[in-house]
Amino acid sequence: MRNGIFHVAKEEGSDTVLGVAMWLPPRPAGAPPTWTDWLEGWRLWLGQVNYNLWYGRGGLNVKRYYIWKDAQARTQRDLWTDPRGYYFLNILVVLPEAQGKGVGAAMVRAVTDRADAEGARCYLESSKDVPNTAIYGRWGFVLQKDMVCDDDGDAIRIFAMVREPNAVPGDGRGAFMKKE
Repeated sequence: MRNGIFHVAKEEGSDTVLGVAMWLPPRPAGAPPTWTDWLEGWRLWLGQVNYNLWYGRGGLNVKRYYIWKDAQARTQRDLWTDPRGYYFLNILVVLPEAQGKGVGAAMVRAVTDRADAEGARCYLESSKDVPNTAIYGRWGFVLQKDMVCDDDGDAIRIFAMVREPNAVPGDGRGAFMKKE
């Protein structure tokens, strides 16, 4: 994905990757995707199709993907009130042996510092409530919505969080949470 903001954390003096973060830059609310974003979306989609044809679907449930994308679109429509858009933390992965050592914090801070300087908000979706909301809360994110993605009674929850510019650390819960 060429339109993402990538940060890779490596062990000092080594090529060992400890963590990866990928953010999407803000896009004005309601704005159609740029040609670059549109082409990247198709490039990613074609790559996934090719991967699935070559290696198999690997348990991918296409119906559930669309249930999640629909819930995500509704949630973003409800929460994304800033017309300038949001920095979207799409992926954050830290190796288990590197967790709790500031690796994830450094990769998040690289973009939240930029967002603070611009007066921009940040957004993320977590697949786990505990301990993730507390971890993200330390970086100023606050839980805004508990998205339920229900596939005929088999449901999962995804936790949507927003970070205001220059946010202070907290527990990630804040005073407000909507459940879809």
